[in-house]
Amino acid sequence: MASVQDVKGVSQTAIDAGGLSNQLAAGLVDGRVKVRSDYYTSDGSESAGSTIEFGGDLPSGAKIIAIILSAAVAQGSLTFFLGTQYNTDEFVTTGNDSLQTALTPMIAAGRGYVVGTETLDSQIVLTTAAAAMTAGVISCQILYTTD
Repeated sequence: MASVQDVKGVSQTAIDAGGLSNQLAAGLVDGRVKVRSDYYTSDGSESAGSTIEFGGDLPSGAKIIAIILSAAVAQGSLTFFLGTQYNTDEFVTTGNDSLQTALTPMIAAGRGYVVGTETLDSQIVLTTAAAAMTAGVISCQILYTTD
């Protein structure tokens, strides 16, 4: 039988050592999370390589917590990238098939990515990689903090 271990996350370890100020970026501890919500209605005519922009430009300095995608209609064999205009696969690389089941959310870790680190990185985009989309709605929620 495996032994039980008590382990701590990065934040708890920093708290135990006397503080967080030098451990995590501002806004990732006690930050106020904001959300940008958007959706796109596909008519099924998009081809591989199409790009969908979600939520408008995020403010410079925003720290991305997570991006949630879901499809109202299963997207068949659609594979895609999820990223920014600067780096289209910043959050999800090609081969992802998580939208192939209807109404099942896919959560991409934002990893605290700081907007404004690179030129054209303020716009979240989904880029189709291999197959055309199926007609239906794809929704996107971008969770981020600015403090």
